[in-house]
Amino acid sequence: MRTTLTILLVFFGLSVKAQTYTIIHSIGKIYDTKSEKYLTKGMRIDESAKLKFESSDAKAAVLSSSRGRFVIQEQENVAGKSEIAYALSSVLSPARGRLSTRSGGINNKLDFEKRFGEGPVAILGNTYKVAVSSTAYPMSDNRFFYASYAYKGEVINKKLSNEGDSLVFEASDFYSVDDKSIDPAEVSDVKLFYFNATSEQSELITSLELVVINKDDIKYLMENIGGGTTSEKEKNVAEIIAMLYGKCSESDVRRALAKSAQ
Repeated sequence: MRTTLTILLVFFGLSVKAQTYTIIHSIGKIYDTKSEKYLTKGMRIDESAKLKFESSDAKAAVLSSSRGRFVIQEQENVAGKSEIAYALSSVLSPARGRLSTRSGGINNKLDFEKRFGEGPVAILGNTYKVAVSSTAYPMSDNRFFYASYAYKGEVINKKLSNEGDSLVFEASDFYSVDDKSIDPAEVSDVKLFYFNATSEQSELITSLELVVINKDDIKYLMENIGGGTTSEKEKNVAEIIAMLYGKCSESDVRRALAKSAQ
């Protein structure tokens, strides 16, 4: 009887062994009170961790070899209360199901609003392209899109380029003033306009919220996302980016990786 009980206790102890998670990406400042360290790429935590969110944008992506991919983020109804230490289980969410399904082109103003006006859009690497109907919005020297945003008390206008019928956002140019790079976090009230030089009229198209993810972070995620085929990894990376940053598709990830390899 004692032998049976001992075996059961050992088995039970093994089955409830603390689950560990590896940080594969982090944003902002999340403090682990157990290790007394901030979460960084490559760091490991277990399910007994107590976490403090010390910046409003704080989020992290983690990987468990047995449970898969998760995102750590503060509960919305108490965001910003950095003195609270949360149990890991209370701020852990599965990283899936939020991929952008709008991979087609834009045919009208409503399409623009649905693509850009319903939450952040992720720019992977430096470039984001979207096909636009040349019938609805022809692009030339006399007809073009431009963005407007507020920066340090000034209104900055940025003419956007195009490649054929594709509208192009180049992050390095978009977030620069007087040929100097600026912090995207210091930009606000971003809007997209369409300008017709013949009639000298600007049409407000939609608001914009863009988030830039550098190519090194994309590459690191791809290398550390876990097993699977290349296509599966691209999908998994896209899901992580969509939860941490904004709208993203597998094709966005594929293009960014291909461009960074050039």
